[in-house]
Amino acid sequence: MTRRLALVVIAAAGLSACSPKLPAGIDEAALTQAIGKSIGSPSTCVIVADAEGRTVWRGGGYITCSRNLPTCQGGETTTAEAVLKAGLGKPARFTSCPTTGANTVGWAVGPVPTGEGKPSRGLSYVAVMEGERALPGLEIKERAEHAFEKAGF
Repeated sequence: MTRRLALVVIAAAGLSACSPKLPAGIDEAALTQAIGKSIGSPSTCVIVADAEGRTVWRGGGYITCSRNLPTCQGGETTTAEAVLKAGLGKPARFTSCPTTGANTVGWAVGPVPTGEGKPSRGLSYVAVMEGERALPGLEIKERAEHAFEKAGF
């Protein structure tokens, strides 16, 4: 039994070593704190992905990021991951619209900004909020990009 457990631990470590991570010099704790302070709520999801669409960082629970929400484009719904993959390499955009009752949804998607004098990392992000107190897409964009700056991007 102990040998089997050791093999499982080694396999898990091997898989995590291959998964994409934040670039060197980016403070994950600072990013988590900055996102949490600026746009954090139980209804918020922020995902950062590399140029191939592989997640390098996620803020918000899996369920929050996997919810089907209105795209604000003709009644369609989709997930944050799908919006991010569709927005890879494209200019930033943001939108907001009503959902149900008094709720609204706000979306922001685009390239993670590169700070002055720092190398381009080819990362993209999506940030979405839904609920009675959801921020508009433009406000989400501004706050998310400010949080990225605080984390060292």
